[in-house]
Amino acid sequence: MEEIYSDILVVGGGAAGCFAAIKAKQNGAHTVLLVDKGYVGKSGCSKFAAGSFKCFIPDEDDFDLWFGKAIEEGYYINDQNWTKIHLKQVFDRVKELNSWGVDFLKDKNGGFERLEGQGSSEKRPIKTIMFHGPQLMDVLRATAQKFSVDIVDKTMITHLLHDKKNSKSIAGALGFDLRTGEHRIFKAKATILTAGPQAFKSHYAYQKMATGDAHVMGLRAGAELTNYEFTCHHLSCADFDTTGMNVLQGLGATFVNSKGEPYMKKYDPEYADRSTMNRLSAGMACEVMLGNAPLYFDFSHFDEKSLAYFKDTLPIMYRAFERAGYINNGTIKDRVEWVSVNMGNVGYGGGLKINTMCETSLNGLFAAGDAACGPASGVEGFCAYAIPFATTSGAISGIAASEYIKGSEDISPSPQEVRAYSQELSRPLKTLDGVEPDYLMLKVQELLFPMDIYLIRHRERLQQALARFCELGDEFVPFLKAYDPHYLRMAIEASNMVTCGELFLRAAITRTESRGSHFREDYPGIDNINWLKWVILTEDHGNITVSTEDIPIETYPMKSERKKYAYPIAKAMKGLE
Repeated sequence: MEEIYSDILVVGGGAAGCFAAIKAKQNGAHTVLLVDKGYVGKSGCSKFAAGSFKCFIPDEDDFDLWFGKAIEEGYYINDQNWTKIHLKQVFDRVKELNSWGVDFLKDKNGGFERLEGQGSSEKRPIKTIMFHGPQLMDVLRATAQKFSVDIVDKTMITHLLHDKKNSKSIAGALGFDLRTGEHRIFKAKATILTAGPQAFKSHYAYQKMATGDAHVMGLRAGAELTNYEFTCHHLSCADFDTTGMNVLQGLGATFVNSKGEPYMKKYDPEYADRSTMNRLSAGMACEVMLGNAPLYFDFSHFDEKSLAYFKDTLPIMYRAFERAGYINNGTIKDRVEWVSVNMGNVGYGGGLKINTMCETSLNGLFAAGDAACGPASGVEGFCAYAIPFATTSGAISGIAASEYIKGSEDISPSPQEVRAYSQELSRPLKTLDGVEPDYLMLKVQELLFPMDIYLIRHRERLQQALARFCELGDEFVPFLKAYDPHYLRMAIEASNMVTCGELFLRAAITRTESRGSHFREDYPGIDNINWLKWVILTEDHGNITVSTEDIPIETYPMKSERKKYAYPIAKAMKGLE
């Protein structure tokens, strides 16, 4: 079995991974290895970045407004220390990206052109920097290579390896080459997980590769996860995957029901069609229950300038619209059917619990980007999520890991663990009469995608879904089969989808209140008396355990009153009865 040594191993080649690797090299790490199951620069969530980058600019923006909005939309679940760090550092990351060659839209004076999109109102404007989406990762790969980061493509990391002398320390990882199937041991003094979120191969933004790999590796190695009950309720064209909600909202697209009536104003009076994802999705649910489906995104106000902006910032989506016939000869279709989508924890939500140095609960293990729990964003993200958070947390993790290894002793993976994990990794290839990965993935989607599971939740329905997930874990996962290394990747992804589905359901059952994207029909109020807490998930001898940790709200700048509030959408839904 091939052994590869590095000072720092970075798992996941998106924006967070590239920033982690680059900053580690800049901070003195001798050998930094960046490993991705796809091709760094062409796979992962970051490649399909939707052209928008929410960035606080010190000389232009009001810090208190941005910080306040981030905490408000995070429903006080944020680690406010993280939110402050992110806002203070994010413009530095933008300036670096600009200097490396990312093509940001500029105004006539050479400043960054900005758009008021999602979460911006006349009363509280939040402006977004714009860039040409797909080229971001091309620039980051080239920059990583410029700083002599060693890149290994087409290799899937599957297991973290503990130090043979200390079970609380990580000494590297095990993985396999997706072309040859060869197993590889990666020995490292520090490991940074940035291998994205769990998207359940959903109907949005082409995120079919985001299957919670880092979350499951961390969980099984003994790390803590949190925020898994908070999911990204994104919105997409009903006919095919799309991206770019922030841009389209900023350009003036509006939501209408089957009667042609705009409806978001009644569910979010301040932001209406520029509302955040969880309120847009909840508004859709209300309209469906009223019998007003199907629902549409209305582009009738788009003019030539709007379409040009659309094309510049969202070229992949623009091309899809052309191929679908929604854009013809420079004219866009007035209305396109739109749906809410369960996007797991893409951009914000559940992940590995980290401190402000991106350290997990295990020695030598760091996490950044969507591998982490979205501490700066809390429930919704908004001012501190997705690509912007990937850049700040990636940079912090790379610097922290490079400092960590300066005082670390030589470590080595446990040989017994390597053998056991290698046998486990090979099992699907030796299973002749077993379960196809695609079949199990479809079962997961059938359980998690109904509106009354991911969007409007109730203990009884969640418990029923959890029981089915336990059956999948017991009766299907052990019998997954793979014909070759490609299918082996799919088998591991299917298994990870089952694990992450169970994590979501257990966390959602535990939080007996409503907050942000977590709407409990049976607990329709926001409970700041009992639930200013993080739900913590760990694994103990193969079983997922759930606990809670009080949020230190009294130590933070923004404090929420210890009382119960009516959940906004719950009030709107009550009026529909």
